[in-house]
Amino acid sequence: MRSFIRDICLRGLGFINKPAAGVHILNGHYISKENKNQNVLYELLKSLSQNVEYIKIEEAVALVTEKKKVKEKYIAFTFDDGFEECYTKIAPVLKEFNTNAAFFINPNFIESDEKYKRQFLSERVFVKNKNPMKWNMIKDLHQQGFVIGSHTTDHLRLNIENEKILSEQIVVSKNIIEEKTGSICEYFAYPYGQENDISKEALTIAQNTYKYIFSGFNHKKYFSFANTVINRRHFEGDWPLLHMNYFLSFKKRYK
Repeated sequence: MRSFIRDICLRGLGFINKPAAGVHILNGHYISKENKNQNVLYELLKSLSQNVEYIKIEEAVALVTEKKKVKEKYIAFTFDDGFEECYTKIAPVLKEFNTNAAFFINPNFIESDEKYKRQFLSERVFVKNKNPMKWNMIKDLHQQGFVIGSHTTDHLRLNIENEKILSEQIVVSKNIIEEKTGSICEYFAYPYGQENDISKEALTIAQNTYKYIFSGFNHKKYFSFANTVINRRHFEGDWPLLHMNYFLSFKKRYK
């Protein structure tokens, strides 16, 4: 009943609200929990495109980090965890709209055996039946112009102080991605993405390792942690258009 009421309220708010001007960096994981067809995402982006313009993640990051005042309504995409549908379903749809995304991956999930995969998925209550991309898919995405970023080696919550573990998760993941793709990895999104999910020690290591760091909270503001972390707005590919209209209606601000 609660979810039904929430859906009705969001649809009503989305009916009277439209996306606000600014740079909206959206972050998802998949098209749907149930592995729906990619047409679901296509139809959502097609409908949204009547009110917004899609830009590449590099363009969005440049506008945000340079603190540009934007009168247009821009959307850029990122996706965490490196599920196989990022390659088979999501990337093809984004290409139809002449844009790209940053895919944040966990190298040990990419290379996982069945036991590791089950453990990885068991820690994500929202999904149980997803497979990881393979390195050949990730290399192909990189060659197509998508950004490959790090999401730590094992999707570990970084609210710890142990520098050895933090280095294994933050620095080693970057090294693996660079070795596999043959390109510098400059983008990092810390797992779970909330304010309390990263310690000061972890943030310092990430700042010394990557050019850009991303969170998953405080989406009304462009930055968190003293303007060092770029905030993203959560979505998934099967969310209703009216929900998206409401979530994107908040004016973005730098302070």
